[in-house]
Amino acid sequence: MNDLSGEVRRLCVALDVERYSRRSDPEQREIQRRLVEVIGAAGREAGLDRLYLAERAAYVEAGSEAVMFHQEQGDGSLLLLPSGVSESRIIAGFTSELRIALRQHNRHLGGDAPVRLRLRLAYHQGPTRVGDNGFAGRAVNTVCRLRDSDELRRALTRHPEADLAVIVSGALFEDVIEHEYRDLRKDAFHPVTVHAKEGSVAAWISVPDAAGGRPSGSVPGAVPRPSPGAAPGNRHAGPPARVVRLAPIVNIED
Repeated sequence: MNDLSGEVRRLCVALDVERYSRRSDPEQREIQRRLVEVIGAAGREAGLDRLYLAERAAYVEAGSEAVMFHQEQGDGSLLLLPSGVSESRIIAGFTSELRIALRQHNRHLGGDAPVRLRLRLAYHQGPTRVGDNGFAGRAVNTVCRLRDSDELRRALTRHPEADLAVIVSGALFEDVIEHEYRDLRKDAFHPVTVHAKEGSVAAWISVPDAAGGRPSGSVPGAVPRPSPGAAPGNRHAGPPARVVRLAPIVNIED
C-alpha cells in the first residue's frame, strides 16, 4: 500500500480528447497512441520530463509532495504537479508546447480526419491526496469538472480551425493571468460560469488559435493560482522535484 494519504496542495492539469467516444475502436486505439506522443513531446519541451513523472500505483517514499503524478484516462490525462512549482512557468510553457505538438501532429490531416487530435485542457490548484486507486480532493474534482464542462466543449466546437481550448479556474486567473506573468495575456480569455450539480464555478476560457484571435505564434496560455486560501509560498518555484525513477509517462532524455 502506498503511504500517500497526506494532503498536498498541487497544481492540477486535466485534458481530454474531443469526441473520442464517436470514434471506431481502431481509431480510439490510434488516438490513444497519438495522445501519448503529443503529451510526451509537449512535456519534454516544457521541461515536465525533468520532474520525473511517477505513476499513481508505484510506491513512493515519504516526501511525495516533490513528485509529479500522472493518471491516464483513456481519452485523456490527469496530472498533479509537485508542490511549489512555478505555476506561471508550467502553465505558459505546457500550453504553448501542447499547441505546437498538436499543430505538428495535425498539419497533414484534414479537418474531418478521424485521428485528428483536438484537446480540452483545464488548470486548477488546491489540496489533493494520492491514494491506491487514484487521486482525491476537491481540487481534483474541480479540474475535471472544468475540463468536461459544456462551456469548454462549446468553445472548442465553435472554432473548428483550433486544436486546443483552455479553461482555468477563476482563482488561478486572478492570481496569475490577470497580472500577465511571463507571456500569459488576460485579453486572450473570457469569463464563464461552469454549472454542475455540486454548484457553480467561476472560470476563464481561451481558444488560442481561434480565427480572428491572437496570432498563432503568441502564447495565449492559461493560468496558475492556488484556490482560495492557498499559501503564498506555493505560488513560487520550490526546490527541484525529487528524482523518483518510476515508469515515467514520457521518455526522460536530455
